[in-house]
Amino acid sequence: MAYIKRRTWRSGKTSYIVRFKDQDGKWVERSGGSRRKDAETLLRRLQEEVAAGTFGKRIENPTVEQFFNRYMEAKKDSLKPSTWTSYEVAFRRHILPILGKKRLRDLRPVDIQAWVDEISQNGLSPATVGRCYRYLRACVRQAEAWEIIDHNPFKGIILPRVPRKELDFLNADEIRCLLDAAKFPEKALFAILALSGLRLGEALGLQWKDIDYGMHAIYVTKAFSYWGGIQEPKTESSRRAVTLLPVLADILMDYAAFLGNTNPDDFLFQTRGLRPLDPANARKRFEATLARAGLKRVTLHSLRHSYASLMLSSGANIKALSHALGHASVTMTLNTYSHLIEEKMEEAVTRMDALFRGVEEGKIVALRGRKKGKIEKE
Repeated sequence: MAYIKRRTWRSGKTSYIVRFKDQDGKWVERSGGSRRKDAETLLRRLQEEVAAGTFGKRIENPTVEQFFNRYMEAKKDSLKPSTWTSYEVAFRRHILPILGKKRLRDLRPVDIQAWVDEISQNGLSPATVGRCYRYLRACVRQAEAWEIIDHNPFKGIILPRVPRKELDFLNADEIRCLLDAAKFPEKALFAILALSGLRLGEALGLQWKDIDYGMHAIYVTKAFSYWGGIQEPKTESSRRAVTLLPVLADILMDYAAFLGNTNPDDFLFQTRGLRPLDPANARKRFEATLARAGLKRVTLHSLRHSYASLMLSSGANIKALSHALGHASVTMTLNTYSHLIEEKMEEAVTRMDALFRGVEEGKIVALRGRKKGKIEKE
């Protein structure tokens, strides 16, 4: 049983009082403010607390910053070091300065939208805004899972549109030019990225025992990052065997001869003992080699796109390519390389047409003027 009553004070001001029975059956009054709408909202919330048995009890309501520290402590063993660092940087730079002091239970969609708008206007790229948004949402959803909050403050949030960028990569002639201009060990590293599609961290994590010349395979079982050192691959699907092309096998054998004595447990690309080559140094050497070869400026990661493009143009099906790239799903591969697949549709349409027209010794026989269901040979 509950109701709202209007009260007029001596000053002439009007306020609304919410009266209701708590879980023990006692009448309780709470001020609902000067607007009836606010009083109605308060009444609904109080009735929900009474029904849940939480009215009058202390409810945990940490700030966003307090909960973030607790969340990261819980996640430290499940997040890869590089991902953990990415969360830390995003929160410390772009989230906590604006929302850090806000109480978690007080967060509303309007607060999230205001934050998104502010960091967007501060010059952050749409992709970075999207990443920060996903990190904050994951953190707050954990609070919901732990029953610290009972609502979703991310309803109806409008994010800036991320423009789709055309993939920029090198073609086969440009890759040959790149490798001609490179010297070992960079030449071997660039060849692995362009001719097997490995991620940079996966290539830097390779040991000689992962190169199987007899089975024509490269076994991807680990990866290297600046923040975490040697660790598990990005996803379970990233643990895979990739076909070792004969041309790449020749380059790796030349590289092994260049190094001299190599042990199975040695990293292919290492400096100062067992530590793999630093990724930042690898990128600098790649940029220097591009300039020396007179090639357009692309990223080191674009060699992975070059591999995908060349595989598709050579007739690889999308499922096989997805496995070779270590994608979590074929959908991811399709989303990334759909425009390259579309370019091959003309050839597929021609073959499809040939199936229905009839083919003998490479000639397509027209069906016009013939009886339905009959295919004649020339």
